[in-house]
Amino acid sequence: MIIHTRRAEREDAYELFALARQYTTGRTAISKDDFIVTLDNVLKYRDQETNVLFVAYSDEKVTVRSLDGLVEKSDEPDVRNKVVGYTLMTVSRLLHASGLTAHIQEIVVDESVRGQGVGERLMQVNERYCNVRGVQQISASTARIGSFFNHIGYEPVGEHYRKVLGHG
Repeated sequence: MIIHTRRAEREDAYELFALARQYTTGRTAISKDDFIVTLDNVLKYRDQETNVLFVAYSDEKVTVRSLDGLVEKSDEPDVRNKVVGYTLMTVSRLLHASGLTAHIQEIVVDESVRGQGVGERLMQVNERYCNVRGVQQISASTARIGSFFNHIGYEPVGEHYRKVLGHG
């Protein structure tokens, strides 16, 4: 399977939502309405380069499906390559480190294509992006795929903690 990467677009919403629902963190999966708001904000503020959303896609063709109006409907169905994974990376400055830093917030590969190099390809495009921007380091937190990060040259440097806040 040949894997390509690019920045995410609104037309990816339906497939991104399906992938995001595969990302399990022990919390309730994101609702469609919350996902639409989040994706819209990530894409709207794309020029500020704080949240960087890449997708991996295969040569398989699929019809673009709308996710509640994020994609405008046309008379002709739009056919495009199938999205099989994504990464969401944040780029920022930290007070304790020189220059820009990046953190992989999410990496999701469709269950049907795991183990076929999609995750590595996504990480390569993130690393190239960071090199061009002058990012000094990339970090990632994981509870399940540490062996993947070790395989591509990352080393463990700490522990990851989380507290779910009970709002509403």
